[in-house]
Amino acid sequence: MKKFTIFICTITIIISSLLMPASAQNYINDLQKENGDKTIQLHCKVDFMMSIDDGTVIFEKNADTPVAPASLTKIMTALVVLKNCPDLNQTVTVEQAALESLYGTGSSIAGLKAGETMTLYNMLCCLLIPSGNDAAVTLAVHVGGTIENFVKMMNDTAKELGCTNTHFDNPHGLDSATHKTSARDLSKMALAALKYPAFETIVGCKTYDLPATNMNNERQLVNTNFLINPYRVTYYNQYCKGIKTGSTDNAGKCLVSYASKDGYNYLAVAMGGEQIDTDNDKIEENQAFMDTNKMYNWAFKNLKYEIVTQEGQFICSVTANNSWSGDAVRLVAKSDVLALVPQGNNSESVSFEPIDVPGSVDAPIAKGDSIGKVKVIYAGQQIATAELVAADDIKLSVILFIGSKLKALSKSAIFKIIVVFVVVCALAYAGLCIKVNKVRKKKRQIKVVKYNELQRNTQKKKK
Repeated sequence: MKKFTIFICTITIIISSLLMPASAQNYINDLQKENGDKTIQLHCKVDFMMSIDDGTVIFEKNADTPVAPASLTKIMTALVVLKNCPDLNQTVTVEQAALESLYGTGSSIAGLKAGETMTLYNMLCCLLIPSGNDAAVTLAVHVGGTIENFVKMMNDTAKELGCTNTHFDNPHGLDSATHKTSARDLSKMALAALKYPAFETIVGCKTYDLPATNMNNERQLVNTNFLINPYRVTYYNQYCKGIKTGSTDNAGKCLVSYASKDGYNYLAVAMGGEQIDTDNDKIEENQAFMDTNKMYNWAFKNLKYEIVTQEGQFICSVTANNSWSGDAVRLVAKSDVLALVPQGNNSESVSFEPIDVPGSVDAPIAKGDSIGKVKVIYAGQQIATAELVAADDIKLSVILFIGSKLKALSKSAIFKIIVVFVVVCALAYAGLCIKVNKVRKKKRQIKVVKYNELQRNTQKKKK
């Protein structure tokens, strides 16, 4: 009865888990219901947010769709420069040919002039703060020798990061038919770039006083990211730290940023936004900025790390072979599992889907032995993975062990061959015995005949 009950419980858990396919988190529906009757909409074509702390995806809409990135491209441009130029005090010279490649494009520029020299750090500031395309081509020539070679370095770096929906045609992001990337790929680039302190510092600057050069007086660079500018009250977010804006006719309004509050850190991507009035104030808003703030505000308000699986929590059971001390072994969570979920949810709010769990295990089994894993499912989506261990010791029965081995042996091809061989040998031996007995019997008959003839001959001689 005990074994049957355990079996039914295990099957119930597995079936209920299979009805909830695992995937990345996506709380867009929760966000839209946040404001009661008045729904909150994300208006960009592409929206994506993830936890920097553990990689959990919070929101995603068309996150893997290749789209035009505009000046978000400069995140990769800066990353390639930082990877290949550890000395940011080295001097960079602006070349006329590089500037000429931008003629007629209507590019955003940092006001660089042919022959102007400045440090690599200051050139990165011209690239990332005012989004200077003139800085992008200057850095490309400086690092790659040519713009074409630098673009190859950009694409190679994208592959190294595991970007599967990215191809760059230029270092600045002006529209091109095959110049594409995705929100998820951009998150990988941004996280890689944030590992460099210089990048993190530059993208967090609201303004930067660029020192005088041989061609220009001192001037102030103003960041195009309004989320970090307290004077831009419509968009300002005190928790936002950077990173980069972008805008072209094809790409629309774009933003990659990150924000931190109370130990929680998120990275957000919004692409394909429009300049429209969505709050009925008769002023059109940049929807990349608006969507990003909506995602941050909801995440900081609602998400917390909660224990979704407790240490020792029963998950399922599997059959235990070769033991009289128990016909099944209970599998429990090895340790507490934390996950980023709407606060108030816990281990009673999730379901489980065992993975890598065998149909049965052989005794002996020690308490704490690892036996598979389990997916933790919340709202139909996988939020964590937990290791499963045996809850009890299961002792080995020598008699059952030997019996199981003999039973297994009886089913093996080698055993069958041996049996056939023994039977053949036995039949051969029996046949040989029969033949030998026949020969012996015949010999005895011959001896009797010869003995009788000898007696008759002897009697005749006496007569």
